[in-house]
Amino acid sequence: MSKSTLKLELSILEKNFPRDHERFQVALASAEELVCKFVAPNGTKYHIQSNISPSYPTVLPLWTTDSADPNAVQLVEELNTYHEASADATHPLLSKVRYFITSMCKRLDIPVPSVVGELFSQASSGCAHADSGSEDMNQSVSDDETSDVEFEDGDDVDNEDDQGDEDMDLHGSDHEDIGGDEGIKEEHKAVLEKIRLNTRQEYLHGATSGSVRATDRLMRELQDIYRSQNFKDGIYSVELADDNLYNWSVKLLKVDPDSALYEDLKKMKETEGVDHILLHILFDDKFPYTPPFVRVVKPVLTGGYVLAGGAICMELLTPQGWSSAYTIEAVILQIGATLVKGKARIVVTQSKGETYTLAKAQHTYKSLVKIHEKSGWFTPPKDEG
Repeated sequence: MSKSTLKLELSILEKNFPRDHERFQVALASAEELVCKFVAPNGTKYHIQSNISPSYPTVLPLWTTDSADPNAVQLVEELNTYHEASADATHPLLSKVRYFITSMCKRLDIPVPSVVGELFSQASSGCAHADSGSEDMNQSVSDDETSDVEFEDGDDVDNEDDQGDEDMDLHGSDHEDIGGDEGIKEEHKAVLEKIRLNTRQEYLHGATSGSVRATDRLMRELQDIYRSQNFKDGIYSVELADDNLYNWSVKLLKVDPDSALYEDLKKMKETEGVDHILLHILFDDKFPYTPPFVRVVKPVLTGGYVLAGGAICMELLTPQGWSSAYTIEAVILQIGATLVKGKARIVVTQSKGETYTLAKAQHTYKSLVKIHEKSGWFTPPKDEG
């Protein structure tokens, strides 16, 4: 099955289920994900999301929901486990959507929209509507034509003022699906695909970690980083601990060449063979609405707003200063700039074989947040954070 088939399926769903459809609405349709909303007669909204693998349809989409409703939860589980009849297997995405809508309507004892029965005939004819005339249904479904949707319980998908989405375009015009993006190295494509497969297996075995929203956002953050010129130029590197999307190790490899920290890194490379500052980034299931926890692991630094345990005194890393519009790459680069601005220096006499500790950094961070909740933020004196 070619990519044009997936584009056709997405086009059919978008055409038949616009955002103002009475019963079922497609909020986002891209080569990487499908986000939909089922609207009950009483106005209750059931959000479902499908993460589409570059290996689709060999690897079927992973369906998830952030709804607590038993009907929605059970149906999503069925979407991930039931197998289509041979007649439906040629268009598995359409089949799953039809199954969900039909089953949901049956459970709520309401009529199934008539268009549901026409999806496969439209796919067979290669057009989304019988009256679409000469409209080309093989038109590329790009991320330029979609919007970044972050659902909150009860939110309407048409609310463009949803927190965190107003300042940043996560799906830029150069944002392509990873299966066809030559800008991402094969080794990094393999990492992304492994994460997708692991996430699907965890869901099937009832051992999911994190949340749908956080996992989706972190996948896109990682994809954007792999495409980033800063990443490709070796400004920094990213590795996941045990393929855990919520646990990152970041190496700051380059800082301002006019800084003392740059000279310290050069000397450390000559004496110890280490040429970077190692950061540890942890995300929770509320990301991107809560900030990641970031600490310096090694080497031990003085200045640079680095506190006990390796905690970093930066407003944007606290609940008061964080915005879900921030990208992780921007955070990484800002940390590098803050270290230089704060005149960070490597403590040579202590750096070898010594690292900060997670427990101490977390304790320091909690104290930092409490202090600034009371006093606000200001430019701190040297070494005070």
